[in-house]
Amino acid sequence: MLLKVLFTLAVVLAVAVIFRVKNQPQKPPPPDAATGRSGGGVSSRAVIYTLLGLIISISILIFVLHWSDQRRIINIRVTDSQGETIHYQAYRKTIEGRRFTTLDGVDVTLGASDRVEMLGQN
Repeated sequence: MLLKVLFTLAVVLAVAVIFRVKNQPQKPPPPDAATGRSGGGVSSRAVIYTLLGLIISISILIFVLHWSDQRRIINIRVTDSQGETIHYQAYRKTIEGRRFTTLDGVDVTLGASDRVEMLGQN
């Protein structure tokens, strides 16, 4: 949650900087600049585009990591009250408490007396 807030603040800050730089009127160069000396500094446009690229790259990385985590297959072992064991496999995103959907599309709802073990598969 904190990551989402920080990311939103970074995007708002980047947009504010971009519009501030864009809306500044162009000033005529000072007379010393006519001599051909270079200031040697980094332009604000380069900094803005670098920050924007960094923000977009981090966003894509977070999306891909979340997507791959949700697509991970989880092995589920259910033991009922008589001691019988049933094995299921489901994607992590389909598990909601004591309900899940298997890879075959079967919706499973577990009872209160069922014992559940979820083992991640690498």
